[in-house]
Amino acid sequence: MGMLMLKPVKYGYINAKCRTLKSDLLDRGFYEKALQAEGLGDIYALLKRSRYAEYIPDAEKESMERGLEASFEELYKKSTSMLGKREREIFDLFFFERERLAKRKLELGRAGGSRSEYRAADLEYIEKIERTLYGMERGPRRDLSKILGSYFDILNLYTVVRLRILYGLEPEEIVPFLAPYGLSFDMAALAEAAGMSTIGEISDLVHEKVGRPFSGYHEFRQALAQYHMKTLRGVWYGYPFKLSIIFSLLRMKEMEIRDIRSLIEGVHYRLPREEIEKMIGGV
Repeated sequence: MGMLMLKPVKYGYINAKCRTLKSDLLDRGFYEKALQAEGLGDIYALLKRSRYAEYIPDAEKESMERGLEASFEELYKKSTSMLGKREREIFDLFFFERERLAKRKLELGRAGGSRSEYRAADLEYIEKIERTLYGMERGPRRDLSKILGSYFDILNLYTVVRLRILYGLEPEEIVPFLAPYGLSFDMAALAEAAGMSTIGEISDLVHEKVGRPFSGYHEFRQALAQYHMKTLRGVWYGYPFKLSIIFSLLRMKEMEIRDIRSLIEGVHYRLPREEIEKMIGGV
């Protein structure tokens, strides 16, 4: 009972702020208007009517990208400032250590790194996550395990589709690149997916857990994004004072900013609207 009484005090203010910020997430109307943009000035005008306005000084591509990054950094700093060291560790692992891992693997790729080196990097990262989650209370551990599990599910399915369908690798060549962590798909299920020959066959295998079938790469990206978003939204229900609400909001903002950056890139390079639309809504 003591811990339950402390949580409203600890999380009450920040959870209330999170709920307000969640209501300000950009809606479909923003993206429909943005897809009609004739230039970056139109994207800039739309962003000036959003919470990003104060971070965007002009319509230059680099200015807008820096502004988006600054907005996330400030939100992250404010959202996690009241967390204890152990609580903050899982946030830093996901939102910052993940990026460092990606750079490390990119460097491995450039240096001709072996599969065992990729595997070792993934295992080291996953072990840190599991160790951090293990030290948390049951409630936040359960919620964050679902969010992180759904993230690694989609990451692994992307790896399967990219290496199997696009590059034609054999299943035994793909498995070492899969992260040993997930929510709905264990290594056996992923290895089976890695044995499929078409994206339609992969859809047949996973669509019930993902939530919808897909027949092409664009539909595949959308299906995975909705699957992950469903997990993120799930923590907003039930008991109102939760650590996972902060994590969920930051992840939603991270995905939103990635979509806006895709819009900016697409409009800047004058890609067809249909191509830009395919670039947003993924994970």
